[in-house]
Amino acid sequence: MDSSPRRRRAPRRITAPYLQRVTAHYLERYASSRANLKRLLMRRVHRSAAHHDDDPADGEVLVDAELDRLEGLGLIDDDAYAADRARSLNRRGASARKIRATLASKGVAGWRIDAALESLAGEGTDPEWRAALTYARKRRIGPYRRAPVDDDGRRKELGRMARAGFSFDLAKRVLDATEEDLAP
Repeated sequence: MDSSPRRRRAPRRITAPYLQRVTAHYLERYASSRANLKRLLMRRVHRSAAHHDDDPADGEVLVDAELDRLEGLGLIDDDAYAADRARSLNRRGASARKIRATLASKGVAGWRIDAALESLAGEGTDPEWRAALTYARKRRIGPYRRAPVDDDGRRKELGRMARAGFSFDLAKRVLDATEEDLAP
């Protein structure tokens, strides 16, 4: 077996056609916000500029032009991305705090996050309650636990709900829920 270290390929020089191929490949697989895609592309620009002794500012101009082109085509839409991602995370049991942190880490503006969370509230039942029940069901806590727990176990369950971003009152409500409370 060869014990030599693997060599990393030299980064390609940043050009407009190269950025189009990279963004097309990325967007085929993942939805993204403009800021997140810019962060990914700028990482490539800096790596390429360091290797080829180019100016990263030239690459940034190309990246901004590509992002403008993608927005013009409707392939990047931060409002739709925020709404879709918030809905997906809520269905999987993420609290509003967790959704806010996740979207912020992807570079979505605060007002867009607020709009996405408001759109969740307009979908019927309380989204926080729905998410908390989903979280409890997945973790088999509260009304979904298999065996009764003592006070220490209950404190641990409250702690898990708190770390997941749910308020104390909501966590208590979920953990005290009965079969009748779970019916839609």
